[in-house]
Amino acid sequence: MLKLISGKGWTIALACAIGHALIISNVSLAQTGADLLIKPWPKGQHCEMQGGITFLDDGHTSNADNLQMTFYDASGRVRIWPEQRADPRFGWDVKYIHLDTNDPALPSKLVDTSVAFGMGVAEQDGWQAGITAAIGYAAAGAFDDGNGWYAKADFAIGKEFKEGQSIGFVLDYDGNRTLMPDVPLPGFEYRTQLDPKLLLAVGFPFSSVRWRPIEQLTIDAKYVFPDDGQVRVDYEVIKDFGLFAEYLLRQDAFHNDAFANTHDRLIFQQRRIEGGVRWTPWKEASLIAAVGYAFSQEFNVGWDTRDQDRVAKPSDEPYVRVGFEFRY
Repeated sequence: MLKLISGKGWTIALACAIGHALIISNVSLAQTGADLLIKPWPKGQHCEMQGGITFLDDGHTSNADNLQMTFYDASGRVRIWPEQRADPRFGWDVKYIHLDTNDPALPSKLVDTSVAFGMGVAEQDGWQAGITAAIGYAAAGAFDDGNGWYAKADFAIGKEFKEGQSIGFVLDYDGNRTLMPDVPLPGFEYRTQLDPKLLLAVGFPFSSVRWRPIEQLTIDAKYVFPDDGQVRVDYEVIKDFGLFAEYLLRQDAFHNDAFANTHDRLIFQQRRIEGGVRWTPWKEASLIAAVGYAFSQEFNVGWDTRDQDRVAKPSDEPYVRVGFEFRY
């Protein structure tokens, strides 16, 4: 029988064994999914928060000649009692999209917010296990759509066989996933440190490579089944100041009372490519400024991405993004 694990060291062991959250709905890893449980904490850190605002102006859609979109994103996680056994933690994610448009197919406000709790639960023969549970709301307008509420849960287990080599498994349920939100999805990942500069993770639905050819340069590449990924290049020019370039995919789903079928959701997809600067004026905080280009944007209606119909296609547009990161 599995034993309840002690708090000291369980987070590091589970994080090393599993690596990254195995979530199929979005490349960006959320703080209310498995990432809350298995993302490692830097030594002595108890809290982290990040957020930003993205402005897209002077666009249009396939149905209308006017569209301005503003994205507000914020997320974070906190270790509640880091010295206690099981190391419980709390996480949150907030996404808000404001649409200023004369397109009758689109609402003016879309919100997706969730909160989660996670902790380690058991240990046996070097295997570490943990769970997360979350509740969220994703819909058009305010919190007045009963169909907008959803649940999330994860069970993760992993083992580090030797330094730099591990395997992990996760069962992920996300009631607002853009693909199969009603089905718990299994995943696995094998990680190995090929050399001090190259970390490889192979699995389903998530694989990744981290390469640091020189001290100042880091390259991250990630692939998420079935059809997309993320690439990020960071270069530290001088101490506390760096440049970055990134490609990513955003996919979000929202219920809408205006749809005749209450199971249908408004599914938004967007690809981005951007470059910017990161400034760290204090040890605890960083400021980010970036310019980019948004393309392959779509608003579709359906239960999930396997069966959806186009309702509006926004134009490809440049954008400006400002953001922050805070940790202590």
